[in-house]
Amino acid sequence: MLGVANFVVAVIVGALALWAQWARKNRAAEISLWVVLLALSLLAAAVGGLMVVLSLSGAVPASVLPPELLRIEAAGVTAAGIIGLALCVPPLLKILGRPPRHSFWSDPPIFFGLWIFVMVLLPNNLVGILGFQQMSKLSSVAIETGGRVSPALVLSTEIPFIIVALCGVGFGVRRGPRETLARLGYRRITLRQIGAAALFVAAALILTHYAEQLFSYLQPGLAHHVGGLTSNLFGTKGLSPASVVLFGLLVGIGAALGEETLFRGAVQPVLGIPLTSVLFASMHFEYGPSVLLVYLFLVSIGLGILRKRANTTTSFLAHAAYNALGVILPYFISKGI
Repeated sequence: MLGVANFVVAVIVGALALWAQWARKNRAAEISLWVVLLALSLLAAAVGGLMVVLSLSGAVPASVLPPELLRIEAAGVTAAGIIGLALCVPPLLKILGRPPRHSFWSDPPIFFGLWIFVMVLLPNNLVGILGFQQMSKLSSVAIETGGRVSPALVLSTEIPFIIVALCGVGFGVRRGPRETLARLGYRRITLRQIGAAALFVAAALILTHYAEQLFSYLQPGLAHHVGGLTSNLFGTKGLSPASVVLFGLLVGIGAALGEETLFRGAVQPVLGIPLTSVLFASMHFEYGPSVLLVYLFLVSIGLGILRKRANTTTSFLAHAAYNALGVILPYFISKGI
């Protein structure tokens, strides 16, 4: 069910992204896009207000949804709706013949990307982080997936990222296959770029060790909870060495392909490295409100620099190798190999 929901959301967002590309050349499409986004913002604000009333009245039983989680979600949805409404003001002024001071607001795809970022993705991710403890008590990810992640789960999680990225850069509307790959930053990789990716992976793996130690020292309870969840999802207990390698490659390549295509390929050239890294770190709310999010932000900064100085192929290779080795190395180290 989770994979189906992710796919449906990706198709809707992708369709709106293509609509935004079409709106660059068609005024009717631009106006209708603004109307849709305004309506969605109003709906979010209304739903958020209703959730606030429910959280204050105690109408929702704690057995269905903990009051703390309901309040967090109510605040997040309400804030998202209000922010979405505020973002719709400059395009409205443009439609009414009063162009905004900055051309930024006059580009429908950029406006839509910003709307998705601050009205949908960031609030949703922050709710996931702040409500981590309550959500994990209700239904942990491990229970939903039945234990170790499967190829189907990896695909259902990452394919939506690729769909959104392709639609966001106008594949099939403004760009053909070659132009799309160039816009996403996928190019041939050189030996020097491979070396840069290898150095990044080595540094990131070393820093991971110290980041996890700091996490355990500063937030021992949360570290124990997150560690158990991570072990259940990405643990290699009972697997043969060959299966461990294949599993590590699945996790590494699958996650890197979706995340690098979307974040470094499509989003970073528009939002820049810092904002993209904030979004990237917030997407990993399975770590809860932990110091690891700061580390993930720094990792994203490094990947963003690789993308800017080299290309997305380099950042993808670094990301995939880092994820894969994070699964494979602990297994062989524990076996003394």
